[in-house]
Amino acid sequence: MEHEIGKKVRRRLAVLSVSLIVVITGVFFVARMNPFGQRVGPPPKITSPTTSTGPNVGTPVQSSSNLPPSSSIFNVVNYGADPTGQHDSTVAIQNAILAAEAQPGSEVYFPPGRFILDQRSYKLYTLVIDKPIRVVGSGIGQTVIVNEVGQKTPGVTLSRDMFAIEVAPGQQVGGGSGTVITNMTLDSATYDAGTDIMDFANHTTLSNLQVLAAKSTNAYNYNSFGIRVIAICNPNTVSYIYRVDNVIDNVTIVGQGYAGTTELDLSCQVGTTATNINIKGNGIDIFYCHDDNVSNANLVGGTDGSTHYYTWVITGSYNINLSNITTNGIGGVIAPDVTLVSHNINVNGETMLDKASSIYIGDSRNVTISNSDLGGIAVLPKYEVNGLDVKNTTYSTVQCKPSVLISGLAGLRCPSVG
Repeated sequence: MEHEIGKKVRRRLAVLSVSLIVVITGVFFVARMNPFGQRVGPPPKITSPTTSTGPNVGTPVQSSSNLPPSSSIFNVVNYGADPTGQHDSTVAIQNAILAAEAQPGSEVYFPPGRFILDQRSYKLYTLVIDKPIRVVGSGIGQTVIVNEVGQKTPGVTLSRDMFAIEVAPGQQVGGGSGTVITNMTLDSATYDAGTDIMDFANHTTLSNLQVLAAKSTNAYNYNSFGIRVIAICNPNTVSYIYRVDNVIDNVTIVGQGYAGTTELDLSCQVGTTATNINIKGNGIDIFYCHDDNVSNANLVGGTDGSTHYYTWVITGSYNINLSNITTNGIGGVIAPDVTLVSHNINVNGETMLDKASSIYIGDSRNVTISNSDLGGIAVLPKYEVNGLDVKNTTYSTVQCKPSVLISGLAGLRCPSVG
């Protein structure tokens, strides 16, 4: 287990290093296309996603958003997107995004249908958002965007990821900060493409989404994720560039549970909240974050029903609250990290369905586990655990690593130091 945790941390650092190089070289900021077509007229009355039938080309748009009405609404079909899924809609959707970005706060609307992304490219991202807009579908299962740019064309460098929400070039703010993506299904699993959403911005909202994640087994995607809400950290020098106040709410991610994947990745976040989350696969990764909250999360194993996958992992983070968590896999991991030891971690109300597994506590300070029903608790630091308080919690086994410093235990007795 300790070996597996170490491999996961090293893999994350390698990915972040590659990402940092890409940012420096400017590859993140792809060439943009000129919009065509005309803007749809004044926004109509907001309607429910369950009652909207979707507009036809040239007719007023019926938005399915429950958000405040936008100043202007741009229907992707008016820009040439094909809701039948017979033809590539990449250029049409990007042009609708560009048109909306000319009036920040506008809405890009997807009627019911199946929209295909099948444009081969050397860029990292297929659909790039550089200004705060709303991207709104007609509902989960009604609007489906399929990334077909996967491993079906061997030997070609392909676009790996679906949506990217960027900050302003050369800055850590602005850009697409404030963007909302809501009410749709995103499918990168069918063709084993890349990550569904890469969110580099601040104050974003990702809500009412079903995400079908890739499995990260082909040569084009070293690591695939369902959703990544990230900044670029350099933990080797303790230099952090954080993103703030992002929201993930009512999101279901169906992952493959393969090694190298994480279905929801939160990296270098401050004040981010994830609520009402359902994840099948390798759970939630909280990497160099602080003051973040995860609540009402159902985290289960891979698609084969196995329970040996990670459900949540915390690395180098502090002031993290997890509440009302159900897990069916490894109960959770506080990963050892020598650059920044995780501290002030609160786990309240976790229910482990797999009682043969454990929560793994690596190097950390001031960890509280309360009101939980666990299998086991394994205290396995590389150097030290200082402060682990377990209260109002049931568990069957305790395992402790010998010859390390374990202090400040309350509510459990560590056999190796008793």
